[in-house]
Amino acid sequence: MRIASPSRLMMVARTDKEARLKDFIGDGLAPRDEGLADRKCLTVFVRNPDSPVARALCAAWSEGRIDDTRIRILICDTNSEEQASGALFDIAHAEFRVLADQSFGSAHEQLVVGEKSVWIGDCLRRDPTKRDAFELFHPNEAATAVFATASFEKLWVRGRPLKPFKPESVAPEIIAVQSGEPDSLPRNPRH
Repeated sequence: MRIASPSRLMMVARTDKEARLKDFIGDGLAPRDEGLADRKCLTVFVRNPDSPVARALCAAWSEGRIDDTRIRILICDTNSEEQASGALFDIAHAEFRVLADQSFGSAHEQLVVGEKSVWIGDCLRRDPTKRDAFELFHPNEAATAVFATASFEKLWVRGRPLKPFKPESVAPEIIAVQSGEPDSLPRNPRH
């Protein structure tokens, strides 16, 4: 009797996946010595802000690996629009859109770093508890990046702009009125 050989599918812890993705982002944005410099851009298509690739992006940003990079984030989960807060939305210069169309449920999460590096991850419709089983890394593959960028652009056009909630954007007068303290209101010098 022959025993079947084990499959090559390896289970990866979520933290390990996030660390690999963070390194992938850093490597993709690292300056190159060859010819013209890559365009510093990063596009992400995720299920929700809690996705491993979204967490890795936040970690890379907080460590300073992403500085003057143009970042565009497309979120497919419609519940994210209601809760537009969290670590992903702390990235100040990022542009956000929501693609609230269930017909894209069979799409995969995608990250394009610069002009040559692409990561493709789990299907958007998969149950979040059963995710993290599929991922493909394509470092330094310009042809793959061209197709992935074109795909992202088509989805980006279909998305609606999302303005994350930023507490610092609320006027001090509104905060003072909400606090209920009459002495905390700013005084008008003309009165």
